[in-house]
Amino acid sequence: MPDKQTDRDQRDSSTSLSSARDQQVAGGDEAATRTDSRSITSGKSHSPSEHQQSAPSHSRGIFKPSRIALVVILSALLGVVGYFAYNLTVLFNPGLEPHSFEERSVARAAAKHLRHDSHVSSVQVFEEESYNSGDAPTVSVHLKDGTSIDTATALLSSTRDEALGDDDGSTQIAITLKWSVEGTAINVFFLISASSHDIATNVQHDLSLVGEATSIQRPGETSPLQIDYGDVTTPPSSLTTPFGSLTIKTFTMNGWKVTSTSNTDGQFSNPPFDQIITAARQASPTGTIDLDDDTLSITGLVTDENKGLTPEAAAPVVHAVVNCQAAKLTTLQLNGNLQKGLSTDNDYWLTFTCNNGTWTPTHESTRGQDETTILNKAAELQMTTV
Repeated sequence: MPDKQTDRDQRDSSTSLSSARDQQVAGGDEAATRTDSRSITSGKSHSPSEHQQSAPSHSRGIFKPSRIALVVILSALLGVVGYFAYNLTVLFNPGLEPHSFEERSVARAAAKHLRHDSHVSSVQVFEEESYNSGDAPTVSVHLKDGTSIDTATALLSSTRDEALGDDDGSTQIAITLKWSVEGTAINVFFLISASSHDIATNVQHDLSLVGEATSIQRPGETSPLQIDYGDVTTPPSSLTTPFGSLTIKTFTMNGWKVTSTSNTDGQFSNPPFDQIITAARQASPTGTIDLDDDTLSITGLVTDENKGLTPEAAAPVVHAVVNCQAAKLTTLQLNGNLQKGLSTDNDYWLTFTCNNGTWTPTHESTRGQDETTILNKAAELQMTTV
């Protein structure tokens, strides 16, 4: 009996152990199943930190070095394009420059001041012309006839002080004065930017021949001073007076129109115009004599187109200026064609060159022979007057 009971207990114990092992195995399989499930789930989902690391950073992307460099390059290109565009615009429209606006404002102030002066008849400001050319605006002023030179000088000085004030001279006012006084018609341009003393000096200088000349003109800043003496019986005494800058003086004497142009320093040559005109009138009652610095040109000695310039007509003129060195001449030109109306035919000139105080032929061949013939004829006249 005891043995049977023992066997039964052993069988129950074995059964219990086997059941426990089965449960342990089952529990392990279940745990493994749960672990596999978590592994699969973790493969499909990410933690919040993983999301933050993989998302692009917008704040960093904006300030990337490559983008900053691109912005700098584009800004530089826009600046260069704008610079050249502005300069091209100013090139074709000089009036757009900042100083041009200032000059137009100053010109208006000058005009306002001038309109209140009792010696002024009218004032007009020309801005469009200056806007297109880039020059200072021009204030055109008509003074009442008879206004004295001193009054005009004082008016310009007061205009300068009123419009420019303490300006350092960088701003300019272009003023043209027009009126008549002492028998002289005046139309002279003055560029106002200096001191009042300089203005007075310039006015007195340019208008020094008022009362002697019939007209004095200087249309613009770069124009030469033009002085016309009108019809005279003798050459004007101030004909060779230097003016310090390019000057043109004209007069008409015994039907011959004379134009004398100085060099750039205002110095004049001094040929004996009265003797030249007397000699020229032997060939023709009218003609033109042009003195340009040291070159004397005469047109009107030919009266017959078929004969051309004869030695008899030309020799007296050459003889009148035989001393070319004393007359400060280097070249003498005689037009060999007939003068038609008021025009001058410059296609054919007989030219003589001053060589050591003596006229010599300039050309060769046939023209040179004609020049030599005229010089020989002039030498004969010289011999008869000695």
